[in-house]
Amino acid sequence: MIVVRVLSLFSGCGGIDLGAQGAGMEAVLAIDSNPVAIETYKTNFGTPAIVADLTNSSSFVIPKSIDVVVGGPPCQGFSSAGPKDPNDPRNKLWKAYLSVLKLARPRAFLVENVPGFEAELPSFLSELSSTIPDLYQTYSKKIVSQYYGVPQFRHRIFLVGIRKDVAKEFRWPAPVDTEVFNYTRKFNGMTSMQEALEDLGPPQPANSKTGPGGLDHVYLPLSASDEAIARHIPNGGSLKNIPDSHLPEPYAGRVRGPKGWTWYFRKPRLDLPARSVLASVRPNFSTVLGPDVHYEQSSGAWRMQPIDAIEHTSPDGLYTSPVKQRRLSIREYARIQTFPDSFRFHGSLLEKYKMIGNAVPCELARRLCSSIAECIN
Repeated sequence: MIVVRVLSLFSGCGGIDLGAQGAGMEAVLAIDSNPVAIETYKTNFGTPAIVADLTNSSSFVIPKSIDVVVGGPPCQGFSSAGPKDPNDPRNKLWKAYLSVLKLARPRAFLVENVPGFEAELPSFLSELSSTIPDLYQTYSKKIVSQYYGVPQFRHRIFLVGIRKDVAKEFRWPAPVDTEVFNYTRKFNGMTSMQEALEDLGPPQPANSKTGPGGLDHVYLPLSASDEAIARHIPNGGSLKNIPDSHLPEPYAGRVRGPKGWTWYFRKPRLDLPARSVLASVRPNFSTVLGPDVHYEQSSGAWRMQPIDAIEHTSPDGLYTSPVKQRRLSIREYARIQTFPDSFRFHGSLLEKYKMIGNAVPCELARRLCSSIAECIN
């Protein structure tokens, strides 16, 4: 088998690259515009990595003999967790990715993005075919990561291109069970949040300037107002669980929508995979809250004991947690994204949360890259 040489674009801290490495590929260069992400990348990989603007081709040099190009152009304009601004200039950063494909003409490529990117796919493919006529056969698929060895319900779209002179067919990695878009569905091969996290034990609060080093099992404390809301939300619940008579500002007096604010202040269920961890750490519209648990230690091993919601709910339906409210820790974020505990992150806590939330789950990337390697070999 040949050594598959990888060029990583919009690499971030290296989620796809770690997966590619696990699939036996060899990254030869990583490029990102974020200096902290590149610093993190250099700490964890023996690969050259540079800070550069991919929209400016004069700011970097493409290595020769690239076999695979991988990357996830920024997705803020397409993300359901953001404002969905159609005029966000980051929506067109895929054009920079295409420019590199035109020059490198790799044997294969991999693009990752949020499902909203599907609306942009026809433009991407049209420009690809006009720029490099009849060179690639492309395959796109929406994937729910919990069916691919990841303890997280993360829905993303992937585009794979295989050069027609290399292979006639590409096979997606097989899910561990029938892939169904249903967060609460349990299945064989599933890894729950409790299984993924409990051996870490209780995390500690830290300030936003905590730097690299150690396991990073620390979290950015909640504001007083966010903590006051979170303490009334049980595991698996959200703002919808707080009765009207107890709704805090700025929600008091508002008419609930049809779904009742299911996105706001979500708290995880330990018996299921985590929901998507995001780059944002705002709990009012994100998945950042830690579960309500007691930590117990037995025979040197930590165990999570979920709080009994019924026991702590008043007759008028108000749940009040008996434990301190918190965000997930940096290491919990990393575990959910399947980064190994040996992986070290640089920057402030906010920068670490953002880097990890923007990454592709390493294990999913490994399975995708293994399928690509198998195809081109």
